[in-house]
Amino acid sequence: MKWHEVAIHTKEDNEESLSAYLNTLSKGVSIEHSIDILRQKITNFDEKFKLNPKDYPDSDIRILVYFDETQDVEAMIGKIEAFISEADLASKEEIDISHKIIEESDWENEWKKHFHSFRVSDTFVIVPSWEMDEYEYRERDRLIKLDPGMAFGTGDHPTTGMCLKFIEKTVKPGCSVIDVGTGSGILSIASHMMGASSVKATDIDDLSIKVAYENFVINDCEQAIRLETADLLKEEDGSYDIVIANILAHIIEDMVEDAYGKLHEEGYFIASGIIAEKRDEITGKMTRAGFRIGEILEEDGWVSILAEKV
Repeated sequence: MKWHEVAIHTKEDNEESLSAYLNTLSKGVSIEHSIDILRQKITNFDEKFKLNPKDYPDSDIRILVYFDETQDVEAMIGKIEAFISEADLASKEEIDISHKIIEESDWENEWKKHFHSFRVSDTFVIVPSWEMDEYEYRERDRLIKLDPGMAFGTGDHPTTGMCLKFIEKTVKPGCSVIDVGTGSGILSIASHMMGASSVKATDIDDLSIKVAYENFVINDCEQAIRLETADLLKEEDGSYDIVIANILAHIIEDMVEDAYGKLHEEGYFIASGIIAEKRDEITGKMTRAGFRIGEILEEDGWVSILAEKV
């Protein structure tokens, strides 16, 4: 299949606003930071990635949004330009939009040139499937095999690592877990590895469901994880020991009360994808809903919250 790739070069300050809007047009959204920004954000960056600077923006960030070949890309670009014109964005006069057509297979093979295994928590290690035979791991390591898909990153984002630390702390054998907005399925796989007896992964996007299932298969857990299309917790009828949501701050805010209602007593809500400026707003809403804030992790301007139903 061929894809339309629309690239938006802009300031890092615009990342959340533009990403949130672009996700309403397409779930095929990714973000490329300049090499200098990546080195500041990622610990041991040069050990994890072997990148060609020519493939990344010289400065600031580039947001990539994908549309399949059947879609009217000119109409989509028009919507993006209208949003930029009306939104409160930094240096909007410098925002540049470009468009090209790519082959999906070419994009997928690019990962093998620069993506390598790396540790994301005390015991979890992300390992691309093509490096499994080469990886030298410690006895306690839990290896999550990952083949990055078009709409998803590599698991190196701080919000993923912070969620995995909370999963190590809270998920016990016999727990029931729901991973809302599962994306590539990493957090569901991790919950299964920690011994959860019941794991449900949901996402509203069909591409997410496809990619998550493929990652469940290569981690030999497709039979153990229930995968469904769903809009957050709006129609969820089950109850759980742990609710996980690594999404965006405004979506987390909308689902706080639903998360409280779907948790067992003394259950945990792991919420991530929150920018630091939104921390107090989200924790305040959690507290009003009845949660006790157990722990807050912060890394590179991103926040993850562990809240307990009391």
